[in-house]
Amino acid sequence: MENNTNEIDIEKNLAESKDMLQIMYFQEYHNSTNEMIIIENNIALVNTLLIYLTKLGFENVYVCQTVKEGEKVFKNLIQSGKIVPIILNDRISKNIPHVIEELLAIQSDAKIIVETAFSENDKEIKHFFDLGIFSTISKPLRFQNLKETIDVLLKEDKPIIEDKPIIEDKPIIEDKPIIEDKPIIEDKDTELNEKIKNMLESKKIISHKRINENIDVSQATIEKCLKNLENEKILVSSGEIKEIACPKCKSVEIDNVVVCPFCKKSDFGKYPVVIHHYKCDQMFLYESKLEKCRVCNTPLGKQGTDYAEFKDYYLCISCENYFGELESMYDCRKCETQFNLHNANIESSLRYKIL
Repeated sequence: MENNTNEIDIEKNLAESKDMLQIMYFQEYHNSTNEMIIIENNIALVNTLLIYLTKLGFENVYVCQTVKEGEKVFKNLIQSGKIVPIILNDRISKNIPHVIEELLAIQSDAKIIVETAFSENDKEIKHFFDLGIFSTISKPLRFQNLKETIDVLLKEDKPIIEDKPIIEDKPIIEDKPIIEDKPIIEDKDTELNEKIKNMLESKKIISHKRINENIDVSQATIEKCLKNLENEKILVSSGEIKEIACPKCKSVEIDNVVVCPFCKKSDFGKYPVVIHHYKCDQMFLYESKLEKCRVCNTPLGKQGTDYAEFKDYYLCISCENYFGELESMYDCRKCETQFNLHNANIESSLRYKIL
């Protein structure tokens, strides 16, 4: 009964992923032995990977948006001892080395391909190889890079794909329709146009730099799409915009967070009144009808002479410090680097707004 339930869960996972991405040309995946697992929560990257993998002969591709989900699918697929390659986004977890170790603990010879924006010479990536990953593929994704990785994978483990040869009838040209009857990019009302319009509708104003980061196609394709949308009076460029960017990877996809100025953590609370007792030079939270210091247990005395009251003060739970002003920090969504305004990069690009 448990095996049947697991099979249903796997089939449901694949079906839901296909519906979400509107990939209508994946058919009869139940009978396919050409399998691949994608652990990725970026829909644009998933869409690109599915198209490329289909061209390379993989018909049964399982899309998992969390590590937990991916491990569950992986465990069920390898029960017969077969090798099922995994493509893993290096930013889907804050502890990717642990994820790699868990996957290799499930199957010691697992073929893990990490998609990353960093080179193989990067210290972090070298550590991934030391742990036992098979290879990496660079972001932004390119068909030729993925094909070369899969070629090496197939030479090492031929049973992964037996009956489905790689389709070589037409060369892959980035940003051109890959499936003849299912074009990805058209001149009007295309999926790319809709993505950009949806981004503008949710943000009202957006930079060229941010569009580039969120849509995984070439610069030339984005330029053409933006020009078409301007000609159709859907959007308009409105001068230059300068944005804070990550000093490590130059991404403008960042979150502004506030932290304790002492320990740089966000584990703090705001309180209406805080007392600073001059005699013991300690601070503590105010309580009504308070006559003695909560620290040294001596009489508080007179306000202004023996102690001071501070309105709207903060107390950090982590380091137990009191402070009156929060410190502003930035978290990069791409590489998870945390930095302050002093260390930030400033990126300039055109600004667009919807009409």
